Order: sequence, then C-alpha cells, then structure tokens
Amino acid sequence: MIKSDLTEELAGLLDMERQEAASLFNGFCGAMVAELLAFRRLSVKGLGSFYVAHVPATKKSAGATTIFAPPINKLRFESTLSSGDETLSLAVSRLSMSQGEAARFARTLATLFSSALQHEKEILLNGLGRFALEEGAYSFFPERTLEELLNREYQELKEVVLPHHEQSGSEKRAFGSVVPITFVAVLALLLALWYGKYSHSTKALPSKEVKSPVVQPQTPAQPRIASVTTSAGALAARSVADSLVLVKGDYAIVLATFESEKRALVELAPLRSAGINAFIWQASMDGMKYFRLMTGKFASREAAAEQLKGMPRNIVRGAYIQQARQTVVVYGKKGL
Repeated sequence: MIKSDLTEELAGLLDMERQEAASLFNGFCGAMVAELLAFRRLSVKGLGSFYVAHVPATKKSAGATTIFAPPINKLRFESTLSSGDETLSLAVSRLSMSQGEAARFARTLATLFSSALQHEKEILLNGLGRFALEEGAYSFFPERTLEELLNREYQELKEVVLPHHEQSGSEKRAFGSVVPITFVAVLALLLALWYGKYSHSTKALPSKEVKSPVVQPQTPAQPRIASVTTSAGALAARSVADSLVLVKGDYAIVLATFESEKRALVELAPLRSAGINAFIWQASMDGMKYFRLMTGKFASREAAAEQLKGMPRNIVRGAYIQQARQTVVVYGKKGL
C-alpha cells in the first residue's frame, strides 16, 4: 500500500475509485517483487533502480575467537535509472493491462514518485520496502521478508565462532611423536586386512574352478548373455539419470538449500516422487559446505523463469534461479 494522500492522487489522476487505485498499486508492488526475485534488477521511472548485491562470506578475528559469517544478498537502491523503465512492461505482462492503459499508468506513477521523492514523503511499497525520513536522512528501507526470500540459498547457514587455540611446545612435540606410531599402526592393520582377504580368495577359488570341464552348448548360453547385457544397460541408464552436468553459464532452478547432505537427500525423495527431476548441487564458500536441491538445465535465465512459472506452487515456494559459475556435476541418491 501507499500513504493515503498518494492513493487519492493516483485515483484522481487515473479517474477511478480510491479502493480500486489502492488495489492496482498493490498489484504493481507484487509485480515489482516478482521481477526482482526472478531477475535481481528493476528500474522504475520516478523512483530509480533496485538491484540485488551479493556480499561474500567473511572471516574476522574478534579477541580470542574467529568469526565466519555466511554470504548474504542485499537489496540496494540507486536514485538514478540504470537500464530504462520496466513499469510499462510490468503493467502489461503482470497486470494484464492494454498498451494504452499501461502507458497512462506508467506516466502517472512516474509523476507521483518523482514528486514524493522530491518532497521526501513516505512511500510504502507493499512487500518491497519503504522510503522514509529517519534520523534526518531520507532513504529506502527494504522489507525484511523480501531480504529473507533473497537469501533462501543461505537459509541453513549460520555464523560460526571458533576459539583460537595455540599449542604449547610440549603439545607440539607430543603430536610429532604420535604421528609415526599412528602411521605404523594403520599400515599394519591395512596389511593384515589385505593378507586375510587375499588368503581367503585363494582358498575359495579351486572349489569353483575344478568342477566345470564340460563345455555348455552355444544356444542355451545366449539368453544368459542377453540378460547380463540388459541388466548392464539398465544400470548405465540409471547412472546417467542420477547425475547431470551443468556447464559454466547454464541456469538452474534451486528449490532449497541445506547445511547437511543427509537432510538434502531426505528432501530429494519426495521431489522425485512428485515427478520433479531434482538433483543435489554441492557448493562451498570459505570452507563451509552447503547442498542445494535443484532441477532443470537452461541456456538463459528467461527460459528458467518460464519453467518456474509452470511448476506447482507448493514445491517452488521460495525457489530461485541460479547460474553456474563453473562446470559442475549435480547428483541424485547414488552420489558422485
């Protein structure tokens, strides 16, 4: 919603009831949110440009601890337009207006926004944020729920605090003496296991090989060969279906992100049961691993967005589009 005086102005300029004008504006706010989630950038004439800035994971020392902060996406605003005005296209594509109606709506909004910013009026953009004067500064304040949506991929990541630990000289010497002993013990254990396996296999072989001097006819053998070939082919097919290669620059739809691979595998099963060909996309940043549940492989963000629109809402609630920064193999239940 917007403040009542602006709502009344919008209704007067568009020659409609105040309630109808408020409903129209709220619909436009929802269209702006959807556009930002899909494309990470939006320009609106009279306001400026909104864009999503990525802040990488950080590591800093604080007293006796080291703090690892996960990456985060921030919604930013610039008062200057960077790539034209999307108001007209949003009104046509997302509000189902005709070209004439959309053009008039875009001109009216630009006039209202420009005047409101110039006079530092409060503007509430439902789901997006607000422009307000606080502590002597007039600026844009993003909606908390929108920033949570922008950080779906990091929702399972938490700040990690590690205490500093310096070894004393005696600890270092003790550690150095333990390593060779441990190495010898592990090596001895491996040799024992290898010897046991080797001796067991050599004892078992004669009982199987001595008993088959008779050569079987050619014809009965063929079905068994065909059966083995079919099984191998089915296994290969399952292996291919259980992984997917994303080439650098490809786009995919990310459905959820988890810190635990086990949790990601648990969530993978119902997606595949629902007919979603989902995979696990493992990623890491500054030593921290996380596991994305993803689906699809697209050459463009637009193609991925089109696919996302047609997917069930209960499955894609909170989904977003991610571009592969390098070639990667995503996998299913069988792992890599």
